[in-house]
Amino acid sequence: MLESSEGIITIATTYSQDGQSSCCTKGRRMWRIPLSDLNYDEAEQQAVLEVLGSRWLTMGPRTEEFEARLAEFLGVRHVIAVSNGTCALQLAYRAVAWLRGQAHSNAFVIVPDITFVATANAAFAERLTPYLCDIVDAETPGLSPQEAESVLEAKQVQAIALVHYAGFDCGAEYFAAVSKRHGAILIEDAAHAIGARTIDGRALGTIGEVGCFSFFSNKNLATGEGGAVVTNNDEIAERVRLWRCHGLSSSSTQRHAARSVGYDVFDVGYNFRCSEIVAALGIEQLKKLPAANARRRELYRLYIEALRNVEAVRIVWGDRPELLENSAAHILPLLCETEALRDRIRAALHEAGIQTSHHYAPIHSFTCYRRAAEERNVCVGKIRNATEFARREITLPLYPALSDESVSEICSIIARVAKGRA
Repeated sequence: MLESSEGIITIATTYSQDGQSSCCTKGRRMWRIPLSDLNYDEAEQQAVLEVLGSRWLTMGPRTEEFEARLAEFLGVRHVIAVSNGTCALQLAYRAVAWLRGQAHSNAFVIVPDITFVATANAAFAERLTPYLCDIVDAETPGLSPQEAESVLEAKQVQAIALVHYAGFDCGAEYFAAVSKRHGAILIEDAAHAIGARTIDGRALGTIGEVGCFSFFSNKNLATGEGGAVVTNNDEIAERVRLWRCHGLSSSSTQRHAARSVGYDVFDVGYNFRCSEIVAALGIEQLKKLPAANARRRELYRLYIEALRNVEAVRIVWGDRPELLENSAAHILPLLCETEALRDRIRAALHEAGIQTSHHYAPIHSFTCYRRAAEERNVCVGKIRNATEFARREITLPLYPALSDESVSEICSIIARVAKGRA
């Protein structure tokens, strides 16, 4: 049964005193405190109904409105809405190769080893060679400047894919300067970072040549699927719009409005179009984003304060208030002293009906990438910190409707386990 509470649509679930769920949906356990939840209310429902009533479902006036609103919000010249964040990355990689006149050239692109695998997969899809680099240290999951610079000096690198992990600035302005100095192009993977900014106030995703956003269901701006490519480069924007829709000279909306039946094909493209339902949801979600991100940061601070005296755990970037203040606070990553402690904390939270996750397993550890490394289709740098970080990380619940009391309960369980009382 769907219920709405504090603007959040959830599935009603009951738990026994021991925290075990008494409700399952098609075999899936329903968590008492989920990892994330939709910040939806009647506005999103009405927006979808209006799209259905319009009888135009794909890449029409709402897509154009969403692109315009998002461009204004980010302070960027061009926003191209697409099917999902992975499509956005693939288009960005293709744009980089096109700019260099090296389409499908097997050139290197630097990718941090700690990220969702799509950052590397999309490079493979465009026949680029991912060079997996380590993170700053075992407790800081941003791309290592030292490792990246050593690769830039030794290899012909076409691009750096900078991931803003957890919605925090992972060095956008620094890597923009480094990329320029070495003749590479900076792509920002800002899937976690919608609404985040640098300390100087620049929107993450707009500092590199191309930025990529995801609007997946667990993101701060959630539309189910959906993504966007953003850029201040007019030529890139023109090409990305062309590739988004099969390389066609005109869109269905344009042909419908002009009552035209013909089109040309200027380049080989994809079907990466954005639906009108996604765009309509995006418009409503964008209105809520500043307040929602502010609440996320408030909850992040509550976690930091509640766990401040628990020596065996630490919150990633918990000692960097200046970064938190400008972040999107997309996820709450906790580092434990040991892997064994991490597993005990996770088990205790799950027993209490509290969902956790893991962000992420290192890319180099996956079967596909181990095989690719053996075949020299991917390069793996000196990966030490990423492996250690992944071994000790656990992701805790974080979403705007999460209550202060729930944070207190989660932290009490963590403290009890960490201090050996559970």
